[in-house]
Amino acid sequence: MKIFSSGFYRMHSGMLIFLFGTILCYCFFINTLGSVPIWAFTVWNLMITLSLVSSPVIMGFFCLAAFIYTIKSWQYVTTQLMAKNNEFLYHSISSFGKWQQFKSWFYVQFNIFFPLIIYVLFAIIIGFNFGHYLIPVAILLYILALIIVSAWIYLIRSNRLMDIDRQTVLIRLLRNWNKPFFLLYTFFVFDKLKITYLITKSISWALIVGVFAVFSDIKDRSAVPNLVVLMIVTAHTLLIYSEFRFNEKYLYFSRNFPYSISKQFLGSFLNHAILMLPELLWFIGNFGIHSTNLLLQAFSILILFRSLLYWIGLNIKNYLIWIFVLFNIVFLIILYRITWLLPPVFVSMAYFVFQKNYLNKNLID
Repeated sequence: MKIFSSGFYRMHSGMLIFLFGTILCYCFFINTLGSVPIWAFTVWNLMITLSLVSSPVIMGFFCLAAFIYTIKSWQYVTTQLMAKNNEFLYHSISSFGKWQQFKSWFYVQFNIFFPLIIYVLFAIIIGFNFGHYLIPVAILLYILALIIVSAWIYLIRSNRLMDIDRQTVLIRLLRNWNKPFFLLYTFFVFDKLKITYLITKSISWALIVGVFAVFSDIKDRSAVPNLVVLMIVTAHTLLIYSEFRFNEKYLYFSRNFPYSISKQFLGSFLNHAILMLPELLWFIGNFGIHSTNLLLQAFSILILFRSLLYWIGLNIKNYLIWIFVLFNIVFLIILYRITWLLPPVFVSMAYFVFQKNYLNKNLID
């Protein structure tokens, strides 16, 4: 419990606070502009939960979010099992019978799922009170199935010895290739962060579909693509943070290489251009020549998000706070239709922050 369940909450505290704090508090405690009757405000808040237990579409989105949350838990538990300081677990866990191991892993995953379970039980109570039975029971069975599958995966993984000489297919295929320095993180993502990359792509495409569906009747059609750009770049925040962490952990010595500040500043863009290639092709295919402005906006937002890390360091909580602030600033810029300011202003700010903090010796701390 201390290593896996409690450790999961410590590592993902920022994500959980944002998800269950910001989103739910926004839904239930948002202050409206103007006077809204109490009965209307109560009905609206109740409809948010009722939509989960009465709408198959909303249930599908909830199940997708629960599955992504499950994958994150799989990734964390597997990483902890592979950690050197946790090798004793292979001996202590396997000393129990398989059924006892399964029950223990079930309990661990149940605790990891505790926020989801609380919300599902709350939705079930609301649904039963209003005569919705099928979808609430289906959601509960789905969560239970995810816990059982997770426990089974952990059981198999904890009884399998580590093969330190095993190489992935990607490494075997590309080990003889010349690898450009500024693309090392891309190879690292496709080798070690495949799940993170797939989750990011899923969120990115869900946002594209969702934004165009929600704002399909908006009069100013030019604002929707700009909003999609902001959503996509924000969805890649974890990959941006991971790229900075990769450079600080494995390539810190590269600051002694004879690369100019400008080349170091723009070098990381090549990584993200390849990682975001599906979205780039989608923009070009759908907006043609007009995609140039959108891609410039995406680049300016992305490069500022990354440059902030040289000032903030690896403090993920402070970084998420700044991402939240910048997200709202860009959102206001889109509303006021002055997006032409983003490339010159954001790129200039990003270069200034990068240049001032590039040689900061305290980033690893």
